[in-house]
Amino acid sequence: MQQGTGHLGDAAIRSALRLRLREEQVRDPETVIIEELGLCRGGVRLDIAVVNGLLHGYEIKSDRDSLRRLGKQVDVYGRVLDRATLVVGDRFLKVASGLVPPWWGLLHVHAEGEKLEFRVVRPEEKNPRRDPRALVELLWSDHAMRLLEQRDAARGVRRKPRRIVWARVCEHFGVEEIADAVRTGLKARAAHQAPA
Repeated sequence: MQQGTGHLGDAAIRSALRLRLREEQVRDPETVIIEELGLCRGGVRLDIAVVNGLLHGYEIKSDRDSLRRLGKQVDVYGRVLDRATLVVGDRFLKVASGLVPPWWGLLHVHAEGEKLEFRVVRPEEKNPRRDPRALVELLWSDHAMRLLEQRDAARGVRRKPRRIVWARVCEHFGVEEIADAVRTGLKARAAHQAPA
C-alpha cells in the first residue's frame, strides 16, 4: 500500500477504525460499539457510535466521499451526541476543521505501508448543547414508558403515539437524565442483538 488514502474507501477506514476503537475500549466491558446508528428517526445514520459513559460518534469521510451531507450530519449529531469525531483522509484534511464545530475532534487516517494509521489532529470536547427531544427519540417506547412510570407520569399517555410519550419524558426529565437513559437503552439493545 502506498502512502496516502486516495485509493481507500469507507470500508477499509471503517474496519481499521473499528479495530482501533475496540483496542481502546478493551478494558471497559460496559462499552459497546454500534455501526450505522440511526438518529432523528433514521433521518441520518452515524457511521460508528461508541457507547459507555458517553455517546461518542465517529463520521468517516474518505477521500472518495463527498461532503454534501456533512452539514446536515453536523446539525443532527450536535443535537444528540456527547462527543463527535470527524475521520478524514488526506483529501479533506486541510478543510476539515472549518467544516465542523470546535467541540468536534478530528482524526486523520493515512496509509503507512500495509497498515492504516490514525493521528489525532484535534481532540474532541464535550458537546455544549444537546436537544432533549432529539435524544429522547432514541428511546424505544417501552423504555420511555418505564421512565415515566418512575416519576408517576405515565397516566394518560400509555396508548398514545410515541411523539406524545417522548414529549412527556422531556417534561419530566432533564437532558442528562435522558442522555443516561439513552446510553443504557443502546447498550441493552446491543447486548440483545449480539450473536450468542
